[in-house]
Amino acid sequence: MNRKISYTTIFAIIIAVLLVLLCFVFYYPTGKKESPPMGYAPLRDDGLAAHFQPVFDCPSEFGLILAVYYRAAIDDSGIIHIAYHPAWERERNNAKGIGPFLSRILYTGGLSLQSLMFGPGDIEAIAFAIDPVGWKIVEIYYETAADYDPSAFSVKHEAVSLTGSFVLPIRFKVISWNHLFELEERVASQDESFVAPAALIGSIMPPSTEAPDKVIDSAIAPAEAIASTAAPATPTVSSNSMPEAPLSYFSPELWDKYGIWKNPETILRKNRAHFIWERGVAP
Repeated sequence: MNRKISYTTIFAIIIAVLLVLLCFVFYYPTGKKESPPMGYAPLRDDGLAAHFQPVFDCPSEFGLILAVYYRAAIDDSGIIHIAYHPAWERERNNAKGIGPFLSRILYTGGLSLQSLMFGPGDIEAIAFAIDPVGWKIVEIYYETAADYDPSAFSVKHEAVSLTGSFVLPIRFKVISWNHLFELEERVASQDESFVAPAALIGSIMPPSTEAPDKVIDSAIAPAEAIASTAAPATPTVSSNSMPEAPLSYFSPELWDKYGIWKNPETILRKNRAHFIWERGVAP
C-alpha cells in the first residue's frame, strides 16, 4: 500500500513539475509590452488595397490560399505602406526523407510546435511602399527561401527589399512548403538587397518622435486619385495557380485569432510575420 502511494505521489510530482515548466515557457515574457510605433497613421481603404493587390501563384501541393488580409499606414513623409497577408489552413512538408518526416511529427503535426509557438494555420506577409505622387510602388518587401531544400527539416528565411519601378499587378510565386515567395516579374533597373528592411518585424527601427500632422489630401481620397489615372488590368491568376482568394481588412479579431503580435513574446509564443507599422488599427 505504501509503495503504491509512493508511486502515485512521485507520478503526481512529475506531472506538476511538467505543468509548471509548460506554463513558464508559455507565459513568461521575453520582452516588455509595447505600443504601436509613432510616425505612422493607420489607414483603411479597401479600394486602394484592391488596386495594388498582388497575385499569388501557389502550386496545389502547397495548399489553397483561404484569404488575403491587408493593413495599411501612412508615414510622416507621406509614403503609404500596405501589407498583404495570404492565409493557409496549414503548412506541411510532404517530401520524402527523414527531415520532412521529423518536421511533420514534431513541428507541423504530431506535437504541433508550430501552432503552439505561432498560432493556427499559416499566414505570411509581403508589403509595398507607395508614393502617392503618381501612385507608384517604390519599394517591395517579402521573404524568400534561401537555398531551399525540400528534404531538409526546416527552411531558412531571407528578407528581401527591392526598389525601382514596378508594373501592376505584382506577381509572387510560392516556392516552399512553408509559403515563402519569389517575385515573378521584375524591372532590370531595380536595386536589390537581402538585408531585412528596418520596418520588418524583429529588427530595430528608431521610432519617429512626431506623428503625421495629417493624412495628405490625396491619401484621404485615394479612389478619386486612382480613378484619374489609367488603372491596370484586374489581377488574374495564371493557369497553374489556385483560385484568387478574397481580400479584406485585417480586423483586430482576426489579428488576435492568428496571434500576429503577441506583445510581449514569451519563451514559447512568438510573433508572426508582420511589419511594425501594422500594429495600429484604422477606425
